[in-house]
Amino acid sequence: MPAKILVVDDEPDLESLIRQKFRKKIRHQELQFVFAQNGVEALKKLEAEPDIDMVLTDINMPQMDGLTLIAKLAEHYPTIKAVILSAYGDIENIRKAMNLGAFDFLTKPIDFQDLEITTNKTLQHVRQIKEAQHKERLAQQAQAELLKNLQQEIAERQRIQEALHDNERQLAQFLEAVPVGIFVVDSTGNAYYANQTAQELLGESILPNVTAEGLPEFEQAYIAGTQQIYPAEEQPIVRALRGERAAVDNLELYRGDKIIPLEVWATPIFDEKGNVVYAIAAFQDITQRKHAEAERIRFTQELELNNTALQRLDQLKDEFLANISHELRTPLNGIIGIAESLIDGAAGTLNDRQSANLSMVVSSGKRLASLVNDILDFAKLKNRDIELQSRPIDFRQITEIVLNLSRPLVAGKPIELRNEIPIDLPAVEGDENRLQQIMYNLVGNAIKFTEVGSITVSAVVVNDMVEIAVADTGIGICADKFEDIFKSFEQADASIAREYGGTGLGLSITKQLVELHGGTICVESELGNGSRFMFTLPISTAVPSEAWERVEPTPDTVSHCAIANLREDTASPLPPLLQTAQGDFTILAVDDEPINLQVLTNHLSLQKYTVIQARNGMEALAELENGLKPDLIVLDVMMPKMSGYEVCKKIREQFPANEMPIVMLTARNQVSDLVEGLSAGANDYLTKPVSKQELLARIKTHIELSKINVAYGRFVPHEFLRFLGHNSIMNVRLGDQVQQEMTIMFSDIRSFTTMSEGMSPKENFDFINSYLNRVGPSIRQHKGFIDKYIGDAIMALFPEAAEDALQAAIDMQKQVSLYNMHRQKTGYAAIAIGIGLHTGSLMLGTIGEEQRMESTVISDAVNLASRLEDLTKVYGASIIISEQTLLGLNDQTNYHYRFLGQIPVKGKKELVSVFDVFDADPIQIFDLKLRTRSKFEDAIILYHAKKIQEAYQIFKEILQINDQDKAARLYIKNCEDFLP
Repeated sequence: MPAKILVVDDEPDLESLIRQKFRKKIRHQELQFVFAQNGVEALKKLEAEPDIDMVLTDINMPQMDGLTLIAKLAEHYPTIKAVILSAYGDIENIRKAMNLGAFDFLTKPIDFQDLEITTNKTLQHVRQIKEAQHKERLAQQAQAELLKNLQQEIAERQRIQEALHDNERQLAQFLEAVPVGIFVVDSTGNAYYANQTAQELLGESILPNVTAEGLPEFEQAYIAGTQQIYPAEEQPIVRALRGERAAVDNLELYRGDKIIPLEVWATPIFDEKGNVVYAIAAFQDITQRKHAEAERIRFTQELELNNTALQRLDQLKDEFLANISHELRTPLNGIIGIAESLIDGAAGTLNDRQSANLSMVVSSGKRLASLVNDILDFAKLKNRDIELQSRPIDFRQITEIVLNLSRPLVAGKPIELRNEIPIDLPAVEGDENRLQQIMYNLVGNAIKFTEVGSITVSAVVVNDMVEIAVADTGIGICADKFEDIFKSFEQADASIAREYGGTGLGLSITKQLVELHGGTICVESELGNGSRFMFTLPISTAVPSEAWERVEPTPDTVSHCAIANLREDTASPLPPLLQTAQGDFTILAVDDEPINLQVLTNHLSLQKYTVIQARNGMEALAELENGLKPDLIVLDVMMPKMSGYEVCKKIREQFPANEMPIVMLTARNQVSDLVEGLSAGANDYLTKPVSKQELLARIKTHIELSKINVAYGRFVPHEFLRFLGHNSIMNVRLGDQVQQEMTIMFSDIRSFTTMSEGMSPKENFDFINSYLNRVGPSIRQHKGFIDKYIGDAIMALFPEAAEDALQAAIDMQKQVSLYNMHRQKTGYAAIAIGIGLHTGSLMLGTIGEEQRMESTVISDAVNLASRLEDLTKVYGASIIISEQTLLGLNDQTNYHYRFLGQIPVKGKKELVSVFDVFDADPIQIFDLKLRTRSKFEDAIILYHAKKIQEAYQIFKEILQINDQDKAARLYIKNCEDFLP
């Protein structure tokens, strides 16, 4: 609903000016304006539209001026706030208006920016007033409803006791009438009752002849879809005898040639001492439902298959672009990165010539990166738009260049690259760059799928064509895939975590380029025994230029016809990966490409970082499980078996982003990849080939931020920062604040002052820290965080659910019990703590001044939680909760509590309904409170109803049963004060 503002002014132009100024908010239905020319007309508008939030009024108007109107507003419409419009010189009238209740004023001529700020401020104030009134009404209604429910419960208990026999007879009639089978056994498992429906399903002779354990075999009850008798111990009725609630729908009865599927629910019936006295089961024939479910599953599966196929078709283009980027940029990243690290001295000092050559490698690599899109222009190939620059080519030299450039790709693999093309092979007619591209694709493909052995390039003359063969000793190809591998986008596994990379386009492009030259390509392969790709090229009929000679390739001849100055000895295998160990900070580098790991090691070791390497996600997670806690993780995205996204999510389950930063480093550069990386929990995302300076700068920044956040997190909880909307303590400003609904916990050690008097200051510190180390984890384990320690007291906040706070309180009391066992063994006295819980609205923020500030929580709800903790001493309770906390529990029946009454609390004008939760009390106290709970609550109701004598008698009865009930003793004293 838009906020509604009444503008009262006799100036005719004001309406159009305001509508123009607030046109966007009016169009977006954030604001609605109503206009009147004087006070009389304004009151008529208010009478017709009482939902107006704010009045903007002039003072000097005909018929009724603004001062009179403000007085009327204060009398009849107290929630509507007025803002005065008046000339600056009219300060006396402005003062009168403020005294009459005006919220604020603006001077004419109107500054519309001030008007917008004042309007926002006023409407915010009105909303807060209305929200507070609404919450107060809800609280009053809930309190009244609680008392009413308690009174009704007492009356209902009495009515039930008086009508017990009639109800039993009526219950039997109801059970016989329901269309669901009802079967009851006693605590020994013997059949006690079965209604008509149960006897029809199970048999007329069920009652005298069967026990709960023997029911499956007696009734031929089987596990659904099998010939296995349903295990007796898994029967719902048997589980109910063990005190469990159970429900199953996997039970079938065999009746001749008919199978009846059943859904069964069973629940235990307890006596006053908590012992199971009966177990009751309800069951029904679900044949129709099973048929419907089977049909639904079949339809859903078909729909999912169709959707998957459609989504796959829709994503083909995006996958193609992303995978192409990865496959081409990864080797470029290695070339550029290794060369840059060598220039920086990663392998020792270089001479000028070496530096110059490496600079050329860097320059050529970056140039090649800029040509990626042109080289892989699939559309041009498909439409035959590429024009070949054909000339006579010595294919042996082309092969030598390609093999030299490909040798770094076999680093770490025992693979031999062989060029067995004859020296006297005739020149072929073709485009030198495209022929290199064909060979890069075929040789690179062979390296990818070969782990050991050799890759051999050979050639023979066949008629007027040259047939070139690229043979490997790799994994081979299935015969049924021979045609498919040359299709566009065809790939066995296109996922991010695939074991073998590739775009699914390399062989398709190769085939098209060969055909563009007038040749053909085919493959021979056997799974597990390698592959042999063969393609043909036409023999050149042109007369070679004089500058071209057919000679044995030497380093010199290669340098003249290659795209880069390469010598055979420069392509030697890469050095083994280094595990540095001298740095102040540890970085875990994760990448399946050895050359990329070497790039990171070279860059980072020069900056004195310790680098731990992992070649895949499983290795990285294993390192973390073995105790490694790096300061930062550099993580590749596309890796075999487990993608970087999956690894990041796994890490984030254990380590938050501000504690262990993750920088993703990948060749995938689409916006969706960036979003997915950050959504998985990454702190940053860099695209290959990455700038060394940028990588180092970002790593340094993230490590510094992480260390700062970890350090400050010990003093200011990270949850506090999150509620203020900040990721780092450095973003916090004085006055930051947010309103939030939470459950507040106060806990305190009883008689701590007396205990501390007998200890030295050091013993005091040691004792408090020992105690806090015991109970603090209970708060965090139940989604809470500690706001502050106040000596031995703890103030904690639970932002998600009241249930979390109560479970934490119960666990804290149990931890104190364990702590007392330890203290008693070492000769120390046991301690006791009291815990108060209240749920309400509070303000989190920062207070202080610019040079010294601290986080704090301010609210009446905080004060009330503290008062409730104080009441634990008065009423002898371990945990006291407010009515608001009780109403916030998901299932109140999961806890044992009793109503302590409506109690005056210091600082509160109204009485507060409080409850004693005794789940964590010692077992003997727990049993006595549970036994007397109904009597205690009856007495509380009588006491509040001013029936003091009756309440007094019941409290005395309770004290005779439980002479340790401090609350009953307190009420007896209060009753005696009233009695004559």
